[in-house]
Amino acid sequence: MKRGTEKLAGALLLLFAACGVHAVEGNLVATLSQNLQDQWEHILPGRPPQVSTVSRVTPGQPFSIRLVLGRFALKEGAADVTADLEQVNPDGTKTPIGRDLVVFRGKSDGNGVFLSNFHLEAEMEEKDAQGTYRIVGKLRDRNDGSEKALECAWQLVPPPAPFPAVEFKQSSEVLGNYYRSPKPELLPGVLESCLRERPGLNGKTLSLYYGLGLLFRLNPQLHGELLRIAAAQRTAEGRRAVAAVIHFLGGKAEAALRPKLDAETLRELEKLAALPVEVPGSIRNPGELDQLWFEFFATGKVEPVRRLVDQLARPGKMLTPKEFKAKKEKGEITPEDRESLMNFLISLAANWSLGSNAKQHPLVRYYLEAMLTRGEIKHPRSVALVKEILRKASVPAKAGK
Repeated sequence: MKRGTEKLAGALLLLFAACGVHAVEGNLVATLSQNLQDQWEHILPGRPPQVSTVSRVTPGQPFSIRLVLGRFALKEGAADVTADLEQVNPDGTKTPIGRDLVVFRGKSDGNGVFLSNFHLEAEMEEKDAQGTYRIVGKLRDRNDGSEKALECAWQLVPPPAPFPAVEFKQSSEVLGNYYRSPKPELLPGVLESCLRERPGLNGKTLSLYYGLGLLFRLNPQLHGELLRIAAAQRTAEGRRAVAAVIHFLGGKAEAALRPKLDAETLRELEKLAALPVEVPGSIRNPGELDQLWFEFFATGKVEPVRRLVDQLARPGKMLTPKEFKAKKEKGEITPEDRESLMNFLISLAANWSLGSNAKQHPLVRYYLEAMLTRGEIKHPRSVALVKEILRKASVPAKAGK
């Protein structure tokens, strides 16, 4: 198994059993969540973060192991919590991870539940034996001497053969909720259903295939399936759409797949070289707002939501469609008028989409609420619109709606 570590601080609202005696509390969590740090930093205290857990992985599938700290002692206002961890393999052999690993150290008020600044980034390899793997160990509070046993487990399983077929109606559910309920094994079927029902690459489908590219980027264990699907296409529009997904994987992943593509798909890929792999810094049309939403649906991160809020009060003039039409009938249209109309349409689309998704996704509400409360939204128009979005999102839906 490949492993790595990096610093991360966050919070997770888990229920720890209350008891009369003070003792350190914590849990290990195997997860596919991409946004734990964002949730800790960008939602208000008391709001429940959404964390996905994973119990089965396939070779090459990235996941992480987080350590949640729920209670600890303070000495002179500072915490000092460490952990001993080791990996237990399916055959019972053990691989040390470390002793006295710093879990949480430094000044704290002791309130809340914390995600340790230590975690493992993991990826099982083809050579690893199938079966159940565990991370076990001991959490130790050096301030009061209390200890807590730690354990999490996952199964290494072969990839599905074949991968499940997915109906197009189900595809929307998989894509729209991936950040809170990731199902990577369904992504090949989702792509195939989209190719059947939404073939070709155009203004209406670009954001869809952009989103699929992001999801396959997060799941390199599926790149072989992506090659299989590409080779199965028999039309130029199908090859073009799959080529777009490969393009949106980004530089290294796209480069790795290029030598394995058939000549027709490679030609389509070459035509997409100028297409931005990420959403441009300056939003140019409402379709790029859809791409931002696919980023949120894939990762649950705050940045796409923040960029959408920025579009509520775009710099420059705004011209409504009615005003634009009146000027056009008089033959008075200028390039600046077209830009003003686009400003209006993008702002309108951002407002509508934030309102719609705030009703369906509590995390969108939590992000907006925190931005507003902490004064991160500066423009008065944006402030007023976000307040209205949150007001409407808090109104219970009518029966039958």
